[in-house]
Amino acid sequence: MLAITEDRYQGITIETSDISLSEAAFRSELEQLMLSLHNKKLLWVKVNIEQSAFIPVLTNLGFEFHHCDERSVMLVKRLTENAYIPTSRNYIAGVGAVVLRNNKLLVIKDKFQPGYKLPGGHIDKGETLKAALQREVLEETGVEVVLESIMNIGHFNAGQFGESNLYFVCTARALSHEIFINDADEILEARWMDVDVFLNHEEVNNYNKKVVEAAISNTGLKLTEQEVELRIPGEVFL
Repeated sequence: MLAITEDRYQGITIETSDISLSEAAFRSELEQLMLSLHNKKLLWVKVNIEQSAFIPVLTNLGFEFHHCDERSVMLVKRLTENAYIPTSRNYIAGVGAVVLRNNKLLVIKDKFQPGYKLPGGHIDKGETLKAALQREVLEETGVEVVLESIMNIGHFNAGQFGESNLYFVCTARALSHEIFINDADEILEARWMDVDVFLNHEEVNNYNKKVVEAAISNTGLKLTEQEVELRIPGEVFL
């Protein structure tokens, strides 16, 4: 008998973590379950990579892909025609750092696009924005930093895999100054560059120039991390 739980969208989720059925037995139990459901709108099944043989069974019964990660995929089936399916994650989050020291700006040059830019990159799964900023700057430049504030948010419609890209640009304070590139597979150069040289450099894109100008001129417009009691783990900047 398949174990199930109810969710807040008037749906049922099948717990598959302990299932060790053949594809035929899984299909038979699933069809029996579907016949027994009343007044429910959605049926969800999370399939771990070890159970990937179940995927054709599910798609043949009308299930569709909803979201996935490295080790599992979630599928969903509408049990009523107009059932609302909550949006899956459709964005990638990244963070960049404006690190200033004695009128010099910490910059990098990578293998993927020409010119200098701010250090930064994607926020890994389960990682805080603050930790991602510290990790990315350290990997790309060898400089240890601490986040000060969020001062810009960029939203780009066509991200790396077609998702939207949310990019948080933060000011950060340097705790060290020596340059050492830890991620030599991607980073060609890291250096402290005079701010005026960066802002007038023909190979620096307009977005990077604008956020650095804003960090220098809009000193009062900052979102800083606040201690807020949350229902789930997270960060709040106000």
